[in-house]
Amino acid sequence: MARYKPCDYSQAQLVPVSLGDQLVPGTLEHTIHYVVEERLDLGAFDGAFGNYETRRIIER
Repeated sequence: MARYKPCDYSQAQLVPVSLGDQLVPGTLEHTIHYVVEERLDLGAFDGAFGNYETRRIIER
């Protein structure tokens, strides 16, 4: 199985905004994040991530 780069929502950006603080429960953004992270089977995308060491997309 492909190893995707983990997303750290507590990581600061150039603009000091915490992405985790922006995902307020009950909002559309929170729902989309939940569906993509928890409910969708992303296995169909594993084939595009063939370099398991660096987790880079292989250009086709």
